[in-house]
Amino acid sequence: MTNLPRPIGAPPPPQAPTPVDVGTARQLWWGVVGFGVVQLVASVVAALSQRHTFAKQVFDQAREKDPQVTLASAELMVALVYVVVVLIGLVVAVVALVIVHQFARGKLWARTLLTIAGVWLVVIGVGALFAFNAVTGTASLVAGGAAIVQAVLSGGAIYLSHRPEATAYFQMSRR
Repeated sequence: MTNLPRPIGAPPPPQAPTPVDVGTARQLWWGVVGFGVVQLVASVVAALSQRHTFAKQVFDQAREKDPQVTLASAELMVALVYVVVVLIGLVVAVVALVIVHQFARGKLWARTLLTIAGVWLVVIGVGALFAFNAVTGTASLVAGGAAIVQAVLSGGAIYLSHRPEATAYFQMSRR
């Protein structure tokens, strides 16, 4: 295969059409990311009910090292941690969407990363399926349900992205 430069102004060579399996897998990955955001929000909402307990624990630990610390400052630290967790979760979701975009363009490395992440999500989803004792309210129920749906969607996306037509598309699009 030769990579000769093309003349200036020449149209790029035609790219192979995206197989239906890859297009469907891309949509499933979008769903995985969407349910990941739902799980993030539900988990934070579930944790908000315990913020005073967390603040008290932080206060007790910080009080041993610095007697000047107040309960209000411990509550502020806990609130900041919640904000940072949400921001990091949203950044991870945006990065995942960028990887899904590269996946749809036929990048083999993106398929590999999504396969690894998808297997991890399936393992987490199976764990959430059997975590009946962890359900303490509506928010934790929604978070667990979102984890299970993520597992199902990512399992389907992995299957579709490794079918023969999809594999040929990724091998042909290697760059």
